[in-house]
Amino acid sequence: MASIDKQRYPLAPRLKGKKVVIKFGGSSIGGVAELDQFAQEISFLVSLGIKPIIVHGGGPEINEELKRRNLKVKKVVGLRITDDATLAVAVDVLAGINVQIVEALKRAGLKAVGMAGGEGNTVRCKKIASVKSKGEDGKAVTVDLGNVGEITEVDPSELDRLIASGFVPVIYPICSAGNGRIMNVNADTTAAHVAQAVHSEVLVLVTDVPGIMREFGKEGTVIRHATIDEIDDLIEEGVVSDGMIPKVEACKLAIRGGVSRAHMVCGRDKSAIIDALLSDEEHGTSITR
Repeated sequence: MASIDKQRYPLAPRLKGKKVVIKFGGSSIGGVAELDQFAQEISFLVSLGIKPIIVHGGGPEINEELKRRNLKVKKVVGLRITDDATLAVAVDVLAGINVQIVEALKRAGLKAVGMAGGEGNTVRCKKIASVKSKGEDGKAVTVDLGNVGEITEVDPSELDRLIASGFVPVIYPICSAGNGRIMNVNADTTAAHVAQAVHSEVLVLVTDVPGIMREFGKEGTVIRHATIDEIDDLIEEGVVSDGMIPKVEACKLAIRGGVSRAHMVCGRDKSAIIDALLSDEEHGTSITR
């Protein structure tokens, strides 16, 4: 058991024995060095008696592989249109990232196991409804997102079994739509639903930005704390837009489902996850009820 610096990490005792869901992926994944740094942070949390569950995405890597295969990247309102070919790429890429994260955790001395969300029907979904958007001519259009799911239920029994056996579960968001069908689900949303189902104390979204910024690109304008009502105001004002919307909506979903707080931190900042969870200093953006 690692010794706890009570002055630097005053919140550590409160999280001992508690589950925390950490969403890691996309642009924050980086290379081997970044993965090993991430794994060391997770190892430190485990040494304090905290029980992490990792959920990851891999949007940039999926885009790169689509381009490599000469397949067009299609998105609308921040959501990927996923035809059968795109789904096959997403499965391959996410499974590969999953292996990399699991191996990094094992190098850090942890027991870790990777799984698709749909394994054992852990994360179940249905086809997401078509979304309304605007075409290039500015006219309203309705867009079918294809093999994109929205979560209907999370069965935490397999995750609870793994955690009780000392494993760190690492989940990628290819989920079960029934009858052997699988769908791609937004990783932030998946993390929020998993956090609800396992009664996670905290949700952490590791991103490639320092938090919600009142002026995008200006780190000095990071909003350190917001309530879920204030988040709605920020969306209406346009401060939160595009790809940031699914992230803040995931935070709101988790909190409304019983998670005490959510954090958005930058994966490039060393010890950002530990500091956000365990210190009383301001890191990234924290969201509460």
